[in-house]
Amino acid sequence: MAEGLLQHLAESVDVELEAGSAGIGAMEGMPPSRNSVIAMQEEGIDISDQKSQMLTPEMVDEYTHIFGMGLSHVETIREFFPHAQEKTFVLREFIAEEGLDLNVPDPIGGDLEEYRLTRNLIKEAMPSILRFVTTGDPSETQPST
Repeated sequence: MAEGLLQHLAESVDVELEAGSAGIGAMEGMPPSRNSVIAMQEEGIDISDQKSQMLTPEMVDEYTHIFGMGLSHVETIREFFPHAQEKTFVLREFIAEEGLDLNVPDPIGGDLEEYRLTRNLIKEAMPSILRFVTTGDPSETQPST
């Protein structure tokens, strides 16, 4: 869902970027769940062609930014790829209030409402992620030059 949301937001504001999605415990080549597809269709985004993939050392080297859905994901990525410390972040860290709402729950096996909640938590973070990736500053207001 995060890949689709970020790519959609970037396209809507005419920003060119390539978003990818990979897991630290993903089963390779699996399609998105039915509820993921439905939750994203409600946003006008088609993710039905996406396939799951494991995060590889090559991806870590190639990606300019890596975002985990929660603290445990980021800690695991940093443990396996210590050289990626500086480019690995929690998806919601730029909008979380005092760290209270950092983690995005994994809705796997849940009902559509759980997928919608997860989608909405991810969607809420996307503007700050796009600003951070494109400018280095996740804040709403950019300093004037």
